[in-house]
Amino acid sequence: MIRSAQYIDIQYLEVIASETVKVMKEEGNDQWNDQYPLAEDFQRDVQNESIFVYILDGEVAGSITIDQQFSNAYSKFDWHQPVEQAMIFHRLVVNPTIRKKGIASKLITFAESYAIENGMTSMKVDTYSLNRKAQELFTKHHYTFVGERTFPERKNPFYFYEKPLNP
Repeated sequence: MIRSAQYIDIQYLEVIASETVKVMKEEGNDQWNDQYPLAEDFQRDVQNESIFVYILDGEVAGSITIDQQFSNAYSKFDWHQPVEQAMIFHRLVVNPTIRKKGIASKLITFAESYAIENGMTSMKVDTYSLNRKAQELFTKHHYTFVGERTFPERKNPFYFYEKPLNP
C-alpha cells in the first residue's frame, strides 16, 4: 500500500535513510551521506504533502517525494518535454533489508500515475553518476538520459533523466 507520509513516519524514514547510506558507502557511492537526507528534508516533504510511503506488513518500507521543486540545474538541459509540465521524484528510498521485492518500481509507477493525475506530461529525475543501481532502475522504467552536470561540491557529475507520460 502507498499512502501520504505523516510526521510519525519520519522516524522510520531516518533509519531507512541511515541504513541506505551505509549500503551506498559499501558500494562506493557517496550520493547520500550524514548531511543528506536529513529529518528536515522529510519534515518539509510531509509539510508540503509531497512524500509518499510504501507500507509492507504494517511498516514503512520505503518512500518517494514527488513535486515540482526543480533545482536550477534542470534549466541547463534541452529537455524533450517542458519542465513546466513535469514533476520530479527524489529521495526514493527502500529499506535495504527488503530490497529486490519491486518496492522501488512500485513507488516510481505511483509517481508517474500521480503526475498524470495532476496533468503533467513527463517525469524528471537525477542521480549521482556513482549510483549505478538508480541508473539501472531508471533505464528499466524507460527513462532517457538527457545529460550530466558537475557541481563544485562533488567530484563526479550527476546524471539527468526524463520520461514522457501517457495519460
